[in-house]
Amino acid sequence: MKKLPSVFVISCLLLIPALFLFPQEPTAEGKTLKIGMITSVTGPMAPAFKPMFDSVKQTEDLSNQRGGVTVNGQKYDIDIIPEDDQSSPPGAIAAANKLIQDGVKFIIAPMFMPSNLAIAPVTEEAKIIRMKAFGMGPAEVNPETRYSFYSSASIHNIPFCYDYLKKNYPKVKKIALIPPDDPGAKVGRELIEKAAKDHVLEIVFHEPFKIPTEDFYPILTKALEQKPDAIDCVVSIVPWAAGIINQSRELGFTGPIYAPCLFGDINLVNGIIHKKYAYDIFHGGPDVLSDKMLPMVKDLRTLVDQAGNPFIMDSAIPLDSLYVLLQAIEKAQSFDTDKVVNTLETMGTIDTIWGPGRWGGEDIFGINHIVIRPFTLSRIVKGNVEFEFVK
Repeated sequence: MKKLPSVFVISCLLLIPALFLFPQEPTAEGKTLKIGMITSVTGPMAPAFKPMFDSVKQTEDLSNQRGGVTVNGQKYDIDIIPEDDQSSPPGAIAAANKLIQDGVKFIIAPMFMPSNLAIAPVTEEAKIIRMKAFGMGPAEVNPETRYSFYSSASIHNIPFCYDYLKKNYPKVKKIALIPPDDPGAKVGRELIEKAAKDHVLEIVFHEPFKIPTEDFYPILTKALEQKPDAIDCVVSIVPWAAGIINQSRELGFTGPIYAPCLFGDINLVNGIIHKKYAYDIFHGGPDVLSDKMLPMVKDLRTLVDQAGNPFIMDSAIPLDSLYVLLQAIEKAQSFDTDKVVNTLETMGTIDTIWGPGRWGGEDIFGINHIVIRPFTLSRIVKGNVEFEFVK
């Protein structure tokens, strides 16, 4: 075996410290920002919320096509890490702990309120920012939850929906409330009582239904005995909405049925209810298939369609939350969650995938951790879905 020339050996020895004194150029591979997401992929809530999981890759791709996020001159691609809460608080806590162990500082919060409430102590202690779309009540966002935010709050739809009800159904005088038995719906009920009073309407029936419920005939029979002119579901998911609409119409109710704080995807509702019952139905949510949607929603729809998945309202939930988070991180020029919280609290105005928004929430939530976005109204008229942005 030949010996290496002494000059070559000496050169290599001299080169070693130079590698430490003069670092190599960064590799071509870019840096990434991890964003966690907790949703129901399994369990009883999965049919309602699994579409969030199915749109993760497209949400990630769209965000990176738009430039990801830039902090201190360094561009970061977005890497969304989804975890299953198994439709249960224990599953949500396990998912949150896993994300924290992975070094995640920002989480797209679970839509299932019990799951979001369950992870609050863990994420607050770890200073993890939770951003939730279409949030309901102050149980999830309040002065005690410094790191919890709503990128949109469907509870703000209530006054607008009652304006629409009063204008378009002037003969309506009596309302039956049939909400799910959960904390968000309870807060919605309180605001609905105020809205009804402001619009000179009387609530003649109120009874929450247990989750899950498929047979609404008993509660509807009691409600219709009070002869209401309209049924307010407060908030719902598609199976509950379809059940209430179909079964109330079967019992002879012909008045408007609505959910100020969303039915779920309005096109799915329209597809499940009997066509002869598809009239005088509306909610305070978007129709993501409408030509009136803004470019970001349309771009996401294209990517989801290309992936072969159905595009529904829940498909846009990750983007709704992520878009607000990325704007705050970039404005703060930091991944320090305390700095991002301070930025969120002082931004004033912010863009949303539904149009220009502003920060608020002090009146209902006791803290300005809520994005007030443009009001969206979808309705079912003669079997067709109609949509508009309402000023």
